[in-house]
Amino acid sequence: MYWVVKSVAAIAALTVALALAIPVFIHLKSEAVIQRRYPLPVIAEPAASPTTGVARGAHLATIAGCADCHGPDFTGRRESEGPLQLWSSNLRIAAAEISAGEFERALRRGLAPDATSLWGMPSDDYMYMSEADTSELYTYLRSLGSLGPVRPRPVWNWRARLALLDGRVVPAVVATRDAPSSLDLGPRYDGGRYLARLACSACHATDLAGSRGAPDLLVVGRYSRAFFFDLLRRGWSTNGRRLPVMKRLARMRFHAFADYEIVALYDYLCARARAPAAMFARARANEVRRRETITLESDD
Repeated sequence: MYWVVKSVAAIAALTVALALAIPVFIHLKSEAVIQRRYPLPVIAEPAASPTTGVARGAHLATIAGCADCHGPDFTGRRESEGPLQLWSSNLRIAAAEISAGEFERALRRGLAPDATSLWGMPSDDYMYMSEADTSELYTYLRSLGSLGPVRPRPVWNWRARLALLDGRVVPAVVATRDAPSSLDLGPRYDGGRYLARLACSACHATDLAGSRGAPDLLVVGRYSRAFFFDLLRRGWSTNGRRLPVMKRLARMRFHAFADYEIVALYDYLCARARAPAAMFARARANEVRRRETITLESDD
């Protein structure tokens, strides 16, 4: 009988120890990811023209959808990434307090000035924004003046910490590093490819292959140039039916596209739709090799 009591006591003690150890492990493991410092790349800080920079920056802020997450006045608002509750940052305060280089790291790399990762920031959409455009966006935000409160840090409850450990929540710097690229069709289509990455990848994924219900942009191959203009300007599909999501985006963002930008975007997406399967296969193989290289460098 004594051994039974002893066994039950041992099992109870082990259960209590596990009940205490597991939360501690989850907290420490997740905290190591949250507090990790990443290498800060050296970035030049080009000076934007105070006149052209503001106008170009305002245009970029519209077509790139900055207000979608940061609010119409860019002062930030409540967002979520799965179970992680967070606020998008107040861009007007950020632009007033950080340098152009720090802004560029945040926008294109997902890195905060203290070398920690941002959370919920879609830097993978903006990682190829040019230094000139980044500087002009920064100039525009600074021109608005500092306004509104500093937004709270993310709320790391147990559900959010578990999501971080199982990969449902990913640091912005890691998501950006791992994001696949869109198909490179050469210099002729670079302008359209650039615009697609800025304006389309949030819904259609960085490789434009579709995500979360948004189709692969190969569908643009079915659009005439005139219908594509209608799609971006009014949210109409090829059969004259209004698409609710595209109607909203046309009103909020895509109405700001210049005609030449829509033409460049259309030409690139149509060329992508006509590209042979072998070209996509090579691009996927290159992506696999790139990721393997990243993994090896991380292991080192």
